[in-house]
Amino acid sequence: MIDTREPPNGDFVAYVERIEREQLERALRPHKMQQLTADGRTAAEDKPQPLTAAEALKVRDRLKAQGKIGATPVGPVIGLAIGAGLLAFGLLAEGGMILVLLGAFLLWHSLKRLRSTRAVPPPAQQVEAAFGRSQHKTGRGS
Repeated sequence: MIDTREPPNGDFVAYVERIEREQLERALRPHKMQQLTADGRTAAEDKPQPLTAAEALKVRDRLKAQGKIGATPVGPVIGLAIGAGLLAFGLLAEGGMILVLLGAFLLWHSLKRLRSTRAVPPPAQQVEAAFGRSQHKTGRGS
């Protein structure tokens, strides 16, 4: 604890130096960070348990109901709209070749990103893959 009384004989330089040394000593002591759980309690040695297949399916259904899984990403859709606008403005309103090229690039990039998000397997297959359900048969002889 820091001594908050005035220094003896008015030696404030020595007083400040002593406070700085105490602070440095406390800062250099090794310490262990406490991890807090979601409810605010400390969990010193509690490690999170992996979800079971049933729990994972419940989480997937809850997220699907909220619209998080399988929803169209917003970024590429906005890019499509801006790209189409720039392309139209560049062609119809004499906006110039730069706007046409920029609009065409935005359209191409956004369409590419939309196609790549559609190529992701459905969530049910992702959950099965994560929990190790294999659909292939082992080749061991009988």
